[in-house]
Amino acid sequence: MDSGSLFNKLWVIESLPTGDLKTGNTLIANQLVEAKRDHSDLVVAYEQPNTKTELLQLLRRIRDEARSDGLYPMLHFECHGRRDGLGVANGQLVTWSALRETLIEINHACRLNLVVVLAACNGAHLVKVATKLDRAPFWAIIGPGEKITAGDAERDFGAFYTTFFKTLDGDAAVADLNRGVLGSGRQYHFLGAAGVFIKAYAKYYRDHCVGKARRERVESLVTEVMMSPDVRRRGVSWARTKIKERLRTEETYFNNVKNRFFFIDSFPDNAARFPLCYSDILAKVQFS
Repeated sequence: MDSGSLFNKLWVIESLPTGDLKTGNTLIANQLVEAKRDHSDLVVAYEQPNTKTELLQLLRRIRDEARSDGLYPMLHFECHGRRDGLGVANGQLVTWSALRETLIEINHACRLNLVVVLAACNGAHLVKVATKLDRAPFWAIIGPGEKITAGDAERDFGAFYTTFFKTLDGDAAVADLNRGVLGSGRQYHFLGAAGVFIKAYAKYYRDHCVGKARRERVESLVTEVMMSPDVRRRGVSWARTKIKERLRTEETYFNNVKNRFFFIDSFPDNAARFPLCYSDILAKVQFS
């Protein structure tokens, strides 16, 4: 994790049922009070949405603030989690896909610097919102891949923020996040936009650009374009040749998708932050 990623406002979003340990409030009272002593310019906000509607409204408010005031947010969620989304206080499920568009808009507002921390069971599954080759919903997410207890969350994320704000070293903070985990596995994961993009594009390449998949893609496109009277006049062989010529420009398509995913079309400086090239994808396909 690069501590140079930009944020200047930390939102602690806690949506837990009555009777649950309020781990977000504890985080505010302990580690984040200490952090503000060392970093006087840090803004911390604490919100408790109870319903799906309230949570989505809050995210839109965060988006609007980032657009208008230049406050780049970091989002910390304290919720129950499932593989398909977040549970809020009233028991409703907010699916990852329901969060996707607003997260993209927040990420665009802060020039692809959005960090999302999920103190929620299965929180790392938020990565599913970034597997489409479209806009990136975050710069990075940090969260567990499986179930965690409230006590684990309080201890481990407390260690994460203590280390992060003392050292501004994101890698050390993620290491301390995992230090309290029993066994040899890493319970908490750091997933960055660059790695997610390479994996998603490699899957697209395997599924559509080689072997049988490529041949099926060609025939599907031929069927589609043959619906045009002008193409029918030219014939199916002409259509197939033109489609194969277009598919040979896959690297151009890759660059167009990359520029969109990383907002390079809006913020050209992002090209230097994400210097990925087509050969990275081919290497991923070859060795995976």
